[in-house]
Amino acid sequence: MRRTLLAALLAAAPIPGGFALAEDTPDTAASRRTATLDELVRIVGAQAGIVLYCRTLYTVDDAISDGLSRTARRALEAALGRRRAETAIAAEGRRVADEIASVGADRWCADQRDILNTDGVRVFLD
Repeated sequence: MRRTLLAALLAAAPIPGGFALAEDTPDTAASRRTATLDELVRIVGAQAGIVLYCRTLYTVDDAISDGLSRTARRALEAALGRRRAETAIAAEGRRVADEIASVGADRWCADQRDILNTDGVRVFLD
C-alpha cells in the first residue's frame, strides 16, 4: 500500500487485462500487470488486517476501508477470475496475519496508519 494504492485500483478496475502503452514491450506490460495485481491483493489484505486488528487502537472509516477492499476485489476477480482471486486473497490474509503476529498489532497498525496518511487515504480517522 504505497503511493500506487489508488493508481493500482484505477489501472486494474476498468479493463480486466489492464492496458499497455505504445512504448511497452509485452514483458514490460506483463510485469506492470503483475505488479498491479500484487498491489491489489495487498490492499485487500491490509484492509482486512486493519479491520481485524486496528479498531481497538484507532478509529477506522468503514466506508473508505470497505470501498478500497470491495473495489480491489472486483478488479482482481475481473482480472484473475473469482477462484484465483480468492486464493490470492486468502494467501495474503495469512501473510498479513503472520506479519502482525511477528511485529505486533500496535506497530503494524501504526505503520499502516502512517502509510495511508502519507498517501492521503483517510482510512484512519484519528
